[in-house]
Amino acid sequence: MCTSFVIYSSNTFIGMNFDISKRPIKIVLKGDNQFVVLQQEDGQFLPAFGVNRNGTFVNLLMVQPNEEGKYRRGKNCVHIMRLFEEVLAEKTDVSQLKDYLNEKTIVNVPNYSVHSLIAGKKQNSYIVEPGRENLDIDSVKENFMVLTNFPLSENKSKNYEEVEGFGSDRYKKAYNLLLKNKDYFNDTIGFSILKETIQQDGDYPTQFSMISVPEENAVYFYFKW
Repeated sequence: MCTSFVIYSSNTFIGMNFDISKRPIKIVLKGDNQFVVLQQEDGQFLPAFGVNRNGTFVNLLMVQPNEEGKYRRGKNCVHIMRLFEEVLAEKTDVSQLKDYLNEKTIVNVPNYSVHSLIAGKKQNSYIVEPGRENLDIDSVKENFMVLTNFPLSENKSKNYEEVEGFGSDRYKKAYNLLLKNKDYFNDTIGFSILKETIQQDGDYPTQFSMISVPEENAVYFYFKW
């Protein structure tokens, strides 16, 4: 479970609450161009989200599976982990992502079902949902996007207060607070929204919270606050 958002105000502000069962996590600096957070699973560390030197953010959030999004091989099929790696490594620029997503079919990796917020500067943001419809910032009414753990594309025609599914309570809370602060935003407001959507109980407590400001080349974060 996780909560993430991007909002375009005086700068670009990207927020992420990393909610995960109690297990080791790592922050890794890959070369001089990637900041990546990994989680331990089955004896290995797997990437969960990251930011590159251009400020482009990518995450992988759990979502209900669907048949069309299951892993398969095909001429135009790209699994979402490869997309994650290509975007962070700047092999696929976020400004070119719209054409990329139109040309490729994004699927999950075996035994997992996730969707992704890919957020960059200059109004370049996408929600990629394997087997479902992909969304971009131009397809929403506001200057922000929010992603939790239900299929957003299946709820896009609904008012934000009517969405349903895993994490919809956190989605509604974050959306409402972003709406109230959309005309003036800063990292302090961003952290206040993350604090309002943290999970302290249950199987998926919030272990890590982050605000990234690409124009400042800055990533601010808390552990277990």
